[in-house]
Amino acid sequence: MYVKKLLYFLFTALIISILLTGCNHDLDNTIYMHKKPNNFYYTNILSQSIDSEPSYKCSILNVNFYKRKDLDNKNTAVITSMIKSLNKNNFVSKPENLNSKPAYKIFFTFNNKKMVMNVYDQQYVSVYPWDGNYSMDYIDMKGLPIALNIYNLCDYIFNSDSTN
Repeated sequence: MYVKKLLYFLFTALIISILLTGCNHDLDNTIYMHKKPNNFYYTNILSQSIDSEPSYKCSILNVNFYKRKDLDNKNTAVITSMIKSLNKNNFVSKPENLNSKPAYKIFFTFNNKKMVMNVYDQQYVSVYPWDGNYSMDYIDMKGLPIALNIYNLCDYIFNSDSTN
């Protein structure tokens, strides 16, 4: 009787350990194994979010001075126009000569997500979500009109009103 119970317990423990070992697959890590669908993936999400939610919040952080300013509709329209004027040639791999720290960060806050745009210089910006699984989208702004250059917009915002 005692041996029968011991065998039953060992068999049950063996089955449970096999089942738990089989369930050890982490589904979140499978996302990292997949390749990013395209090099404008996050920028496309940002554009769709701007179109679907016109009352989003947008602010710029000057990384060197840790100064933050909220953007009004006039200034966010410049960003929207820049995004809409991009074509596939503007999206590049991570540039080798890219600064390690951006000059400005632009935060887009929507109802269900946050997106960030790093502004490195007059040529490069990157776009990514607050909690993304893929690498950033890198954008080369060379060839865009000066009025749509995000670095110039950031400089204007922080230098036009020196009292804030």
